[in-house]
Amino acid sequence: MLHSDEIDLREFGQIEVTRASHVEFDNVRGQWTVTSAKTGQLLNAFDTRKAALEWESNYYSPSGAGWRELQ
Repeated sequence: MLHSDEIDLREFGQIEVTRASHVEFDNVRGQWTVTSAKTGQLLNAFDTRKAALEWESNYYSPSGAGWRELQ
């Protein structure tokens, strides 16, 4: 699942989190980048953090191109 703070998963018992990607500001590019945690590949870059997070959410959703990477 793609984590959000809307549900406290600890209510269901012990949880284990595995990061799918990193959203970080790249000072050289001057943009927010989305990088695969599994491959280290730069997936996309954006002018705003909000846009990067929205893209990341769509990319790793069940209908997104990155869903297979999570398998």
